[in-house]
Amino acid sequence: MGRLEKKLLEEIYYRYGQEIFRYLFILCRDRMLAEDVLQETFCRAVLSLPSGHTNVRAWLYLVGRNLMFNEMKKRRRETPVEDMSEAAYMAQDRSAPDGMRRRRNGAESGARYGTGTGIPSSQGRDMDPEQQALDRERSDILQEAMMSLDVRKREILELTYFEGFTLKESAAVMGISHENARVLSSRARRELRKIMEVKGYEIS
Repeated sequence: MGRLEKKLLEEIYYRYGQEIFRYLFILCRDRMLAEDVLQETFCRAVLSLPSGHTNVRAWLYLVGRNLMFNEMKKRRRETPVEDMSEAAYMAQDRSAPDGMRRRRNGAESGARYGTGTGIPSSQGRDMDPEQQALDRERSDILQEAMMSLDVRKREILELTYFEGFTLKESAAVMGISHENARVLSSRARRELRKIMEVKGYEIS
């Protein structure tokens, strides 16, 4: 890899690395696998990004998704994939590959799962410690609820609610029609809402 390619890789990794990692982790619930596919995704980006491509971010999601499902199919043939325990998930979801910057749009840790979900997330440096603890608790419960959904429902919610894709864009990444994306999103939200209500929380 030449100097220019290496610089380009560093730039797009710095810009999109953490959100792509989160997305890949949502798909597989395996930190090590998500990291491996993440690295391959960005290497592919440098080597084969179409000339003049206008949406690098969406293209990275598409490449990462294809690589992830190919790898999951391969591993499934070799050995059954076991679901992670909630404790293991919570331990892994709070960390990301070294060198990634944190996004500034509220899509990290507790703030990530408190935005756009109907569960308020208090932000600000002067936040009351007790409120911070409550926000973290709500965030953790919502994360657990998200990860209990099947992969397609997790994916559509991740794309539309937490990464800011439109339904049309999400449908393109997932390779489904806009109508199928709309129906899937509606079902996923409804199922997530029921889980949260059982746990004593309401989401919009």
